[in-house]
Amino acid sequence: MKVVGSLLFIFLYSINSFAQYDIKGKIKGLSKSEVYLAHYFGYNQQVIKDTAIANVNGEFQFKGSEPLPKGLYLISFLKSKYIDVVVEEANFSFSLDTIDVINTVSFEGSPENSAFYTFQRKMNELYIQLNQPNLTVNSKKELQKKVQDFQQEWKTANASLFVSKLVLSSFDPEIPVYKGALKSKSDSVSMQMYQYQYYKKHYFDGLDLGDERMVRTPFLQRKLERFFTDLVVQDPDSIAREADLILSKASDTDVRRYIIYKIASTYENNPILGTEGAFVHLAEKYYIGEPALWDSTTVRRMKERIAILKPLLVGKPFPKMQLTDVVGKEININALPFKYTVVFIYDPDCSHCKQETPKLVALNSYFKSKNVGVVASSIVRDKVAWKKFIDEFKINSWTNGIDVHLNPKTGKEEYYTDFRNSFDVYSTPIVYVLDQQKKIVGKRIPVENLKEFIEYLENRRTKIGN
Repeated sequence: MKVVGSLLFIFLYSINSFAQYDIKGKIKGLSKSEVYLAHYFGYNQQVIKDTAIANVNGEFQFKGSEPLPKGLYLISFLKSKYIDVVVEEANFSFSLDTIDVINTVSFEGSPENSAFYTFQRKMNELYIQLNQPNLTVNSKKELQKKVQDFQQEWKTANASLFVSKLVLSSFDPEIPVYKGALKSKSDSVSMQMYQYQYYKKHYFDGLDLGDERMVRTPFLQRKLERFFTDLVVQDPDSIAREADLILSKASDTDVRRYIIYKIASTYENNPILGTEGAFVHLAEKYYIGEPALWDSTTVRRMKERIAILKPLLVGKPFPKMQLTDVVGKEININALPFKYTVVFIYDPDCSHCKQETPKLVALNSYFKSKNVGVVASSIVRDKVAWKKFIDEFKINSWTNGIDVHLNPKTGKEEYYTDFRNSFDVYSTPIVYVLDQQKKIVGKRIPVENLKEFIEYLENRRTKIGN
């Protein structure tokens, strides 16, 4: 029994101490320096998972008792050099020479990486040939055919490997030949529309949105950013519609969470006017609507953010801002007779506000010609500082307000306006532009762009006959 017990202990100990991953490397030209193993999280962020010190011969080892999440990693060395490696197999080794990384790297125990670098080497070779000067048309066509043939052969031979998904995800969709007539300008427009619609519809075909490993690659982020920048009309309805379509195909939880986060964070504070509406849609449908994807703090924060942003979306009536003027009279913004109203929210002690106010003052004559009024509201309830600011910048012609209200019964000052939560004031100054009905038509417009924005509004009114 003692012998059996000892053997059992040794067996269990060997299981518990067995490495979940073991990656050995040898880099010629590297000596006694740090080497990092990190996986991609999008193209502009890497998560370090392990470090090692190379010996005098450039040999090192990454080894750990916890499994590495699968995906595309980079091994970084000599500060500015690195190689991409696919972590699919838990144990493998490689060697390379820093003089020519791509052509000297070789792997043992990793069919994924062997296939990966076979692809890279061959493609580099073919592209060098394609970029030769004075290449004839026929030679170029022959080389392009070689590229297509090689890619197809490689994809067929490595279809079962994750690296084939990586390569496929980096390709653009191939657009079939347009079969319509091309006899007029309108025919050309029809062809271009066909090409655009096909390309957009099939843009994500090569990217497996059901494979969580794609989160740990640069390709998912690149695809998303290019799609929403180049192929989607930047209005909230179009953005929301395309986001819904992509997410309907994202079956993996990690991929789904990543896509939601990337699109929502892009449009929460996007400089393109009105796109906050897309953020509100995503937050309501996928953060609040799918709470199992997130921790409770994130869901709560999103609820709070929606509560602030939703009443302030373009097209919404401007919320009631309770202000009094310099003589203590209540200001009713809705009753102001202007065609457009610029609401300038500032802090009298804010240096940036002091820089922007003269720029706004310089527009007084233009505003008067277009029946544009300015309501300037101090977020600081210090009457002395407020009046000093008005006098210093000579803005007496504006409607100047402060949130200080005298209670007629108690004689005490009271404050009613929550600038942070009612008007999303997390920095100053902030500019809103209202139409004649006091609906929001612009927000966070830089002061130097206000004239151009008013002209845009006027031109739009002319086109639609208002």
